[in-house]
Amino acid sequence: MAKSRLLLSDLLDQLNFALCIIRNDYVIIKANEYFQSRAIYAGDTMQGQNILTLFPQSADYLKRKVDTALVIESSSFSSWEQKPHVLPFKSSRPVSGEEEQMFQNLEVIPIHSEDGAIEHVCLCIYDVTIQASQQAQLRNISQQLEIEHQEQKMLIRKLEETQGQLIQSEKMASIGQLSAGIAHEINNPVGFITSNIQTLHDYFQRLAQVIDTMKEMIDEAGDSALAEHCEAVLHQQQVSFILEDTSDLIQESLEGSSRVMSIVKNLKDFSHVDGSEWGYASLVSGIESTLKIIHNEIKYSITIEKDYQADIPDVYCQPMQINQVLLNVLLNASQAIEGEGTIYISVHQANDHYVEIRIRDTGTGIPPEIQDRIFDPFFTTKAVGSGTGLGLSVSYGIIKTHKGTIAVQSEIGVGSEFIIQLPIDEVTATDEVVEQATS
Repeated sequence: MAKSRLLLSDLLDQLNFALCIIRNDYVIIKANEYFQSRAIYAGDTMQGQNILTLFPQSADYLKRKVDTALVIESSSFSSWEQKPHVLPFKSSRPVSGEEEQMFQNLEVIPIHSEDGAIEHVCLCIYDVTIQASQQAQLRNISQQLEIEHQEQKMLIRKLEETQGQLIQSEKMASIGQLSAGIAHEINNPVGFITSNIQTLHDYFQRLAQVIDTMKEMIDEAGDSALAEHCEAVLHQQQVSFILEDTSDLIQESLEGSSRVMSIVKNLKDFSHVDGSEWGYASLVSGIESTLKIIHNEIKYSITIEKDYQADIPDVYCQPMQINQVLLNVLLNASQAIEGEGTIYISVHQANDHYVEIRIRDTGTGIPPEIQDRIFDPFFTTKAVGSGTGLGLSVSYGIIKTHKGTIAVQSEIGVGSEFIIQLPIDEVTATDEVVEQATS
């Protein structure tokens, strides 16, 4: 028997994933060499230590997964996409040996004893750092393909503009209506799902209250045999844990549906169903909705600094087209930054007639000899296949249609600043002549 145990222990130590066997009181009885070599622990051995004490930052999650496996008497699994770093382990690259934080899949396996009882649980932690890295690269490629797809759509849109501004306006209105329609269709089922979850939460609270009341009534009845039987049934079925876990599950579901509703709202705000119509709109709101749309593009490497003047007046414009300008300029600013950087956005009233937007980045800057060409159609400084050269050209045309101005100031190694001025009120041909005469 001793020899068999020694062989089994040696086998576990040869596994190329982390394995840890714990009792149902969370005390470790075996941690293989892979597990111990990845963990930061000052003692000689982990055997006899409480795993929740050894890893306090993961204690709540580990306890929940272990308790779930004990209750359902079946294996429990969590992917790195749900919780990337269950334990603070390091992963080594096979060639360079460079260490980085390990992405992990976790499997919790209940172990049945000879009498069928479950007194031990096996934790298996698999290093999926390479797979996670590959998926991240695939996501980046997908995002780049999506950007290129959007640039191709901008090229087609620019060519179609030769057929007339009216056709372009109608097309943008159709896109806005389609986006708003999709958002509406998503919003309806999410709405009743959220409502049903909230109702389920109310029903659950009532059931929990009934259980508590029944326990009190049994205790007050003075029937000790009935009270002991009731307590045994509740303990056997893990009712206390189920009540606590159900409440957490409902809360997580409510948070998830709330995030979906927030995404739908951002899409509707950016699209503007009536965005092809002229009217007064807030430039600050347009900037905020555009930032939400490009959030995934910039969230890991770019900091946004804002400076909005209080009580900025709305401007007379086509909101969806102005949002398109903001999207083009902000994406150009983010792509000009290599690595980490900052984009500064300010909105101020330039004078009684104009509002000014400044968007400044800490990117590589634009060489002086090409600064006067960046608004030309098809001109781009990007590599072949990486850009169409129409984003700033389209933006220039939109701003001119609004009787505004767009200019750039740039310095190599410092960054670029785009300055957009838009008239507050509708500008007619007569207004332009008067302004030129008085300027």
